[in-house]
Amino acid sequence: MKREEVQIDFVIAWVDGNDPEWQKRKKDVLGGAYSDDRAERYFDWDLLRYWFRGVETFAPWVHTVFFLCDQDPPAWLNTEHPRLRIVRHEDFIPAAYLPTFNSHTIELNIFRIPNLSEHFVYFCDDMYLIRPIKPEAFFKNGLPVDCAGLNPLPNSDLAPGSRDKKIFYIPLNDTEYLNREYCFRECIRKHPLKWYNVRYGDYLIRNLFLSSYSRFVGFSVFHLAQPYRRAAFEDAWQKNRDILDATCRHPIRDDHDVSQSFIRYRQLAEGKFVPGRPIKKAVFHITEEVAKPCNMIRYQTKPMICLNDGEMDPAQRKHARDKLKQAFEAILPRRSSFEIPATKESSAQ
Repeated sequence: MKREEVQIDFVIAWVDGNDPEWQKRKKDVLGGAYSDDRAERYFDWDLLRYWFRGVETFAPWVHTVFFLCDQDPPAWLNTEHPRLRIVRHEDFIPAAYLPTFNSHTIELNIFRIPNLSEHFVYFCDDMYLIRPIKPEAFFKNGLPVDCAGLNPLPNSDLAPGSRDKKIFYIPLNDTEYLNREYCFRECIRKHPLKWYNVRYGDYLIRNLFLSSYSRFVGFSVFHLAQPYRRAAFEDAWQKNRDILDATCRHPIRDDHDVSQSFIRYRQLAEGKFVPGRPIKKAVFHITEEVAKPCNMIRYQTKPMICLNDGEMDPAQRKHARDKLKQAFEAILPRRSSFEIPATKESSAQ
């Protein structure tokens, strides 16, 4: 399939956790239920505009950007941009699942977005393009580019003596339900070169070792922009409605949930992907020491980067934000057409 025949959209999910109205709605729905409300989960890093600048500068071939939100978008965002669609939760998530503060519910229903292309790339709002990237980095021959890197899941995320943490069950759920549906060894027999591929580097060696198991033991999750086909979601919902429906009825994350990774794992199991070289060491948990991610941005050593929130006090967090903004300004100093002009932004504020 030629490049011009594949129309690729970007989808980004965004939330402003500092919005008092959003916080009230969340509290009203959840009441005293458990929720991860650490300050770092909703700190405003003020980096979103660099996501749009990166898209316009490094991926100008993108057809449409779908901006998912459950509140008013940032005041500086040009909502009338011809290639931007603001999509509220009620625009694509079934009413039975609303209101929701569960990212899994949002992600598992992405395929329902009106007018979304068959081929799309999903971004969390902490994933940024930092150098030019071609469509072939995401899709080849009409299929997602991915690395089927096997990786055994740990039994527990708890350190000895830990009392304030939870076991993270969701990757286990994704893998267990995959094993319910697919025979691991049969998947390998059908598409051996998609499991044993030199593009995987170190993951090839790991795959050779782990293929001695009779079941899927888990996959490496790279936590970067992920390419999908709408058909993959439609098929998963048709064949696993019980699993997906149960997850979507949880207003917050639940230990029994599955995630978007379940869709990705099914793509891998069915061989409906093209093997690609994984992007390694591009995910950072931001702390007061931000030299490494800043250098990666400035020197553009990877095509994309993920900046996860870390634990810091307010002064350290502000310092880290300022350093990151300086790094982004070094490579993306100009406003994109997704931003309203400076004069209008000042008057809006």
